[in-house]
Amino acid sequence: KFLSSMANPKNWKRSDDRFTEIHTPFTTRAKELMEIYNGLKMGNVPLDERLDILLNTKWTVKEFDCPLTREIVELIDREADMLNRGRQEKSLDGLRKRLCNLFLQFIENPDFNPEASRFQKIPFDLLQKT
Repeated sequence: KFLSSMANPKNWKRSDDRFTEIHTPFTTRAKELMEIYNGLKMGNVPLDERLDILLNTKWTVKEFDCPLTREIVELIDREADMLNRGRQEKSLDGLRKRLCNLFLQFIENPDFNPEASRFQKIPFDLLQKT
């Protein structure tokens, strides 16, 4: 629900009391990140499709260089390597949960997803100062 509310278009009231849906660059980015997150959470996906999801996620987070994105890339590389070696889905559960949680942290950070700043209870700038 949190992710979909970030990705929803803005409704602007017009002078004739009707509303217009506006997709801003921020909501478009939030929607892309939500779709990637939902792809990461999907189970029972064919190997080629899973590798495509991982590659898309890797390209998305590699736009930024910080400890969080480096850890996400490391987990993606580890999962891709294990998949190519033929590991069973069940043995990858812990790795996938960790990857999903880290990607959710990525989505919630306004540095990577500007739309997330609207949903923070404490302004992100204050959190960084402490």
